[in-house]
Amino acid sequence: MGGKHLKLRTIVIVAIIAVFAFSIYPLAPRDFYETFFKALKVKDDAVAAELVSDAKQLQAGRPDLNQAAALLEAAEAKKVDLVPLVSGRNLAGNADVIAMVRKEASGSIRLGLDLNGGVEFILELIPDKELLARFAEGGTAADREKMEKQITTEFNRYREQAIETLRKRLESQNIFESDITPFGARSVSLKAPITSRDEKDKLLSLIKMSCKLNFRLVHPESARLLANYDPATYLPPPGYEVLEEGGRTRARYLVARRPEMTGQSVSKAMPVRDQFGQIKIALEFNSKGAADFARVTGENLHRQLAIVLDDKLYCAPVIQSVITGGHAEISGSFSNEEAQQIADALSAGSFPFQIDVTAVYDTAPSMGADNVRNGIYAGILAAVLLTLFMCIYYFRAGAIACIALGANVVLILGAMAAFGATMTMPGIAGVILTLGMAVDANVLVFERMREELNAGKSLATAVDLGYEKAFSAVFDGNLTTLICALILMYFGSGPVKGFAVSLSIGIVSSMFTALCLTRLIFDYALKYGHWKTLKMCRFFKNPHFDFLGRRKWAFFGSGLLILASLIILEYKGTKMLGVDFTGGTRISYTYSEQVPVAELEKLLQPIDPNVRISYKSNPFARDNRKLEILIRDRSGTAESGAFSLNDRVTKLLNEKFPALKAADGQETTVGGLVGAETGKASVLAILLALLGMCIYISIRFELSFAVAGMLALLHDVIIAIGLYVAMGRELSLPVVAAVLTVIGYSINDTIVIFDRIREDSRLMPEKSFREIINIAINSTLSRTILTSVTTFLVVVVMFCFGGIVINDFVLVMMLGIVIGTYSSIFIASPLAAMWHRRIGAAKQ
Repeated sequence: MGGKHLKLRTIVIVAIIAVFAFSIYPLAPRDFYETFFKALKVKDDAVAAELVSDAKQLQAGRPDLNQAAALLEAAEAKKVDLVPLVSGRNLAGNADVIAMVRKEASGSIRLGLDLNGGVEFILELIPDKELLARFAEGGTAADREKMEKQITTEFNRYREQAIETLRKRLESQNIFESDITPFGARSVSLKAPITSRDEKDKLLSLIKMSCKLNFRLVHPESARLLANYDPATYLPPPGYEVLEEGGRTRARYLVARRPEMTGQSVSKAMPVRDQFGQIKIALEFNSKGAADFARVTGENLHRQLAIVLDDKLYCAPVIQSVITGGHAEISGSFSNEEAQQIADALSAGSFPFQIDVTAVYDTAPSMGADNVRNGIYAGILAAVLLTLFMCIYYFRAGAIACIALGANVVLILGAMAAFGATMTMPGIAGVILTLGMAVDANVLVFERMREELNAGKSLATAVDLGYEKAFSAVFDGNLTTLICALILMYFGSGPVKGFAVSLSIGIVSSMFTALCLTRLIFDYALKYGHWKTLKMCRFFKNPHFDFLGRRKWAFFGSGLLILASLIILEYKGTKMLGVDFTGGTRISYTYSEQVPVAELEKLLQPIDPNVRISYKSNPFARDNRKLEILIRDRSGTAESGAFSLNDRVTKLLNEKFPALKAADGQETTVGGLVGAETGKASVLAILLALLGMCIYISIRFELSFAVAGMLALLHDVIIAIGLYVAMGRELSLPVVAAVLTVIGYSINDTIVIFDRIREDSRLMPEKSFREIINIAINSTLSRTILTSVTTFLVVVVMFCFGGIVINDFVLVMMLGIVIGTYSSIFIASPLAAMWHRRIGAAKQ
């Protein structure tokens, strides 16, 4: 760019950083009533003050009422329209005003269950009549007893369907870091990182929706038959029932009990506004649903078709013509929030259950305060060491890179706030790790500058050429990882999707700061600072190692490691799977005084090294405080067969911590966080992500490079997991996230070398392909080692001081960095050379 458009670039870059910095505010939630007063058009509005006073009185009499619900109830009781009182757009009613204020009052970044706790719902799943009838119609159950037995046998399959539906509904609210597990015989435990009471109420209403959408015919003589309707004495005709339409009309209709079609074929639902500004829910059917809807409307012209959702009649329009486009609309008196909520639930799908909420608990953070503190201190220490290293190694250029890293943190946090992402302790570790990986783009640019300066170029020219020549490697490496992240985001589920969101934000932010912000600072330094040269340290001076000459030893060593890893994984079998995958036993105690979670974990680790402990409470129940322990017996001692797990844990707790007074231990079997459907979706997403990366590398380079890169990734994953499991560790969801991070790190490292091979192939046509690969690896060796050292430095600090919660995640990253660096040099490039040689021989 050479300093072109300096002012325009400055304005754009500063504006982007400012917008995301502003998104971070406020970090903590604000008081709802204070936020409501700030939203008023007229300060000190007497009507608003009176409503808030009434709302507080309602809360005093009903402690379970949250501020948002209390204010809405107070406004409805006095028939006050809140819309004219506040500043806002697209507000259709009081519910919209309350939703707007609630959004303004919420904190910018939602903290995860591990950092801030949340809410737990115990949901009992009760099969509905339609599900019972489905078994009867199938002819496989002769009577109710057999039907119920059959439902019990297949209940886990239907419960898995319900869990996936609930997960999708939470994902529609940008809640990816939830814990949803089978609980007991016929229940589900749902934990979400939500703490405010009004958010809990909103989530509860979303959860309780069965979202069974039915299209039923209205009786042809409905108006006449209901002319003298008396609910106490009226008997509807056989096969019909009386339903009342919501909204202002309150019209009654005789509606057939048997639906003409259901909402199972709805592929998409969204709230829309008609030409009069009324909110409706637009439905889009799949091909089967479109055909069924055309048949229903074609066979019943000029009749009313009632649209019934969860046994509530919303509208009953007259069928004027055959509808063949596969679209329909639900009209009614919706608020913006209610319409969005129903649309999200319809898109996520329905399930054949009634949901009974049997318990609601506030859960304390699963991490103790000391663990959180250790993680934050470790992050600060890692950032300081990284800053010192870059400044010492690259001097002034390193200082510029550190400024970019600071901006990178602001952009990542701002983007997480803007997109409603959830911050967890592994997420914090991931952000800190992103700092280490973000250095790579700067290192690529700086090393290119060094080459141009060594060739006798001026600093201004070296800066221009450095960014120009490094761009393709930075772009290809990050875009390949971004493709992987986007595919994981689209096809993945639960924690895999949450990881993909964080990864995507980190990639885009790193590219922006490394290529745009640092270049802007360099332009200012050249123009106003009159910089003439840059001092830099270096690891290697003109290295000439024959890496391909050592490929046989590398292949032999890698082959042994892969074989050993596969043997270990086969030997361990399901024993290597953690509680996230297998579930365990949840023991719930009443207690007297809290003991730090870290001390309890240390006590119970001989039984289960990965025991999980949390406190939870329910202010509206008698025994309102619980100590909850999720554990599996891994001790293998003789005592484990003589005493129950509950008895052993209770004895240990009360002997070591008498003040705890753990009592009334209740055991419940809990399923894994990763169910069959989630597991299938995640595996499919990962496979598609790898395929997408392979296709992109084939297009940008050639097929041999893509195959070599994918084989190197497979090599890295197998060895990293094998070594990790050999250390006696268990696979968990944070470990899966770490493996996915290793994949992104390793492929980025490999593509940097591939990019140099591609460039040198054009510049050195007289060299053999083997020579070119050796030259390319040696040319990028300083960058490869430097990036690995900086990232490894961050990871080691997190491993030593970050606490037990992120220990597994960081350990996998440590293994992945070492193995990924090794495979980029000794595996991926030699494999590409072997394939390339065979292709060349075939062509000859």
